[in-house]
Amino acid sequence: MLHLGASCGVGPVELGVSAEHERSLNPDSDFASQTGLELQMKWAHALDEEVALGLSYELGIDARPFPPEYALSSFNGLFTWKPASWREYAVHLNAGTDIVDQGGNDGGSEDYSRWGVALEWTPQAGRLPEMMTGMGQWSFVGERYRRFEADYLRLGFRIGVGRNGNFDVSREQGLNGTDEGGRWFFGVTMPLEIR
Repeated sequence: MLHLGASCGVGPVELGVSAEHERSLNPDSDFASQTGLELQMKWAHALDEEVALGLSYELGIDARPFPPEYALSSFNGLFTWKPASWREYAVHLNAGTDIVDQGGNDGGSEDYSRWGVALEWTPQAGRLPEMMTGMGQWSFVGERYRRFEADYLRLGFRIGVGRNGNFDVSREQGLNGTDEGGRWFFGVTMPLEIR
């Protein structure tokens, strides 16, 4: 899958737009390849130093035919807990629903519940080898989530290079309900400051 996107913070709201192209390596897949466009909106608010809440909405459409064969609406509630006694750890929870409108096919829609739980570890510099800390701020994540009636496990890490952005690597593995197997994700995030 190739993903390219941009987002912009407007006060407490983040607005984003992205495009994705995915090609299945499974010869029995119903879709050999898909291209989609997405609009995203996310709001997050820290209640205190330990707890933050948020909401997100995504609208995705099939970009190849016109009119689109489907539209996907995703609604999520977000919760982050970073206890003061665990300064290096954060727990992230999310729950929501995906609504697939297949207006171009049969006019029907389907709802799928989704949820996820992740543990993030951002170690202090003294806990890692000097070679690693010289590269930037590291964080590691393990996530278990469910989407479209399939369960997944994701493990990954992020290297933050200050104001220059982040480099992400993760591996997703389907647990049940999916025949896609595992896949790797590589990402680069670069902030641009516009005044």
